[in-house]
Amino acid sequence: MNSFVLVLIIPTLLTIVSASTLYFSFKGKVDTSGRYFLLSEFLWLLTLLFVIALNIEPSLISTPSFFTLSVTTLLSEAAILLSIKALTKKIQIQEFIRWTVAILAYCGFIEYVRESFGAPFPLLFFSTFSICVTSYTYLICKRIDSNGLESNLFIKWITYTEVGLTVIHVLRFTSFFTNAAMTPFNPPSLAIVFFSIWFSVSLIRYFSYLALRVSWVDPRTANENPLNQNLVKLTNEKDQFLRGLISSNRALGISALANSLAHQLSQPITGILLQTESVKCDLVDLGGQEKSVSALNAVTDQLEKVSDLVTNLRKLFGAQELEFRHFNIQGACNEVLEIIKPTLQSKNISLETTYTDNPNVVGNSIQIQQVLINIFNNAMDAIENARDHRRKIDLTISQNQSLAIIAIKDTGSGISNSITPSMFELYQSTKPEGLGIGLWLCKTIIDKHHGSITALNLPTGGAIIEIQIPISQDLNENN
Repeated sequence: MNSFVLVLIIPTLLTIVSASTLYFSFKGKVDTSGRYFLLSEFLWLLTLLFVIALNIEPSLISTPSFFTLSVTTLLSEAAILLSIKALTKKIQIQEFIRWTVAILAYCGFIEYVRESFGAPFPLLFFSTFSICVTSYTYLICKRIDSNGLESNLFIKWITYTEVGLTVIHVLRFTSFFTNAAMTPFNPPSLAIVFFSIWFSVSLIRYFSYLALRVSWVDPRTANENPLNQNLVKLTNEKDQFLRGLISSNRALGISALANSLAHQLSQPITGILLQTESVKCDLVDLGGQEKSVSALNAVTDQLEKVSDLVTNLRKLFGAQELEFRHFNIQGACNEVLEIIKPTLQSKNISLETTYTDNPNVVGNSIQIQQVLINIFNNAMDAIENARDHRRKIDLTISQNQSLAIIAIKDTGSGISNSITPSMFELYQSTKPEGLGIGLWLCKTIIDKHHGSITALNLPTGGAIIEIQIPISQDLNENN
């Protein structure tokens, strides 16, 4: 047994370890890229075993053995190429078949050259093909810019090994023109060192690929790849944390804006109230102005509600406690209906109310009315955008043992499936021109009341939004 056989035993064993680790890490559920890589390792293992056998028993050297050795070596390189390519693209079986047919034909040509011109000449053609394949694989690695692979450390290592293998094949190509052609049969000491480097670089590539599959999550098979399940879980938790952090920063911005608006609006509202009261007093002194006084009283009532709304807006985003009182859900809804009635009439939208219960809750009626107005406005906009001839909104009030339930159903265009899961998040709008604040504010208010708000599309068209608020809460609960 010559020394080269002993050298070959080490990469043979390590190739078996690498292939076994990859296969059992996937628990047998290997994806397309992994299958091509396992095929490459299997073919490389056959190549090593062939070389060992031919060095132990030179009588086995023949045209069929040379042909088989060339096919396994070159097809192994092609399988590596397809494996890397499959990380970002779908590889059809026809592409592998084309590579196989081309390599079989090329190896047949190499054997024809061997028979016609002598043993060293196939080295030129073998090395040329290997240089082309490793260079192509290098270009594929360099051009990867999707699925998070472009910044992965181990894809860079694979890229470097392709450069190293290309250099090795170039050196082997040039050895043809010297007196020491690099052939794997009873090679001299220098050639043994050369082949040892070749095998080492190939093994680095195999283990780099294994490390890549452990450290990288393929978004196409994230939940199927056993190697990535824990990593997928950690990545999802990280993304969820980042989304929460971004939402918190946005909420802080909204809070600052709300406080600024509340401060800017409070002074003119107070001024208008004072002026209105002054005019009302003058009209009372003149006498006979009952209608005008009544109209000014209505204006004063609405201004006081606006003032309360501004105050509540500041408290909603501040650290102060919201003033919670007992109020009647039906009464709050009826006041909202009086406000939106002119808009419903102008848009020719009918309204049907169904009050099966008359619940009382503890909360802030102004804020709940703000939520209802927002939802009614969205429903009217959805009906305007729909082609359905039914232009109708249904308001239902009911209760169970612990919850008051308000349901608002419309015959509008419904909610886009893409926005439904996140429609209550900040800056997620159901309308093209929307800012994405209204529904988020609704959810924020309902959360302050320890309630819930949900939305879903109806099978018959349109959507329904349901609000649930606990019937009993401690007064002025710390929110």
